[in-house]
Amino acid sequence: MSRFDPDDRPTLLIVDDDPEVLKALTFMADARGFRVEQGRTAREAIALATAGHRFACLVIDQRLPDHQGIDLLAMLRSRGVAAPAILMTTGPSAALRRQAADAGAPIVEKPLLDDALLTEIRRLMTPG
Repeated sequence: MSRFDPDDRPTLLIVDDDPEVLKALTFMADARGFRVEQGRTAREAIALATAGHRFACLVIDQRLPDHQGIDLLAMLRSRGVAAPAILMTTGPSAALRRQAADAGAPIVEKPLLDDALLTEIRRLMTPG
């Protein structure tokens, strides 16, 4: 009989500058079997993502204090971070939708009132 090791859970990197959003998303992810690393800025996210952490999925808010989320995703990709990514925002423009599509990152719109985010995370993590 194998024992469950909580450290074997897939890890998400959630980046949002709103502490209440981070708290809620971390609670939701933990309750559904994920570990979470949190970043409040692009700088923190880059430090976590390039420190040897392996993430199953990146969940990035578009409006961060130091960079736009889509720009953070490009910076992470340029540093070799290949984990699937989701962009969170409210009322995305057509231009942002195109940029996100080009980056292969679905957009989940805020407010996050249902399981749309979890559905996208699981979809991105499922082998094709």
